[in-house]
Amino acid sequence: MRALLVVIHGILTRQTEASWPDHFDAWLARRDPECRVLKKEYRAGPFPRWNNWIKNRQLARGLAAEIELFRSRPASENPVPEGALSSNSLPPTWFIAHSNGAVIALLATQRLIARGCWVGGLILTGAACEADLDRNGILHWVRSGQVGAAIAYGSAEDHVLADDPRAVPGFGSKLRQWAWRKLLWPYGCLGRTGWTWPGQTPRRSIANPDDPTKLCPTPFPNISMRWFPGGHSSYFVPGNRIATFELFYHDVLATSPQVPAVPHSFLTQP
Repeated sequence: MRALLVVIHGILTRQTEASWPDHFDAWLARRDPECRVLKKEYRAGPFPRWNNWIKNRQLARGLAAEIELFRSRPASENPVPEGALSSNSLPPTWFIAHSNGAVIALLATQRLIARGCWVGGLILTGAACEADLDRNGILHWVRSGQVGAAIAYGSAEDHVLADDPRAVPGFGSKLRQWAWRKLLWPYGCLGRTGWTWPGQTPRRSIANPDDPTKLCPTPFPNISMRWFPGGHSSYFVPGNRIATFELFYHDVLATSPQVPAVPHSFLTQP
């Protein structure tokens, strides 16, 4: 197995028809059968405080346990392509999440790290999580080698999430964004503002018209951003879906650093 891709959708996703994780699972099975998709499907409504304080934590706890079970399976049940990884290593686990799913991904990552598990990377799309790299923990995780890479997919046209009031011109606009941000709290605005960090001047980021999905680095290694036109869920509309899936696949394979050996004590934990 080349990688384990943990895919998490956002709120208000219908369970009676194929969701974008279902489409991605079917697409990747044809694109690269050596990558495994683990979907976290759930029901949730637009209730920020309930979701963040109760439901997301429960979902993250169950997801982390599910990932640990999968990763601790015997090597014979998780075949690895010859030369891809050493025999005492496991394939990288990547989280690919949208909107509220990004909050679940960060909570699950925190739990896995606490159990001694290395996470290959995070792709957070239209993410409703904290944008500040210090406060969300990602900068520490990447610098300490506990997470291999973090990539955010964002859109300045994402009007579901709040903008940074400091970056909006005009008092009236600043007031509206401040009020919207308070209403959505404790949801964050990563999918609209992009990564932020101490000392950064707030700004409105837009997609590059010549290459709207160009990978934009930050001052921090292995943390980057892609900007898209269209808004909160435009990544997964039928006309854009396959191109987004190709970017997911490319970012996982191109960004993954060498997978470190996993301590035997982790593999044998109950």
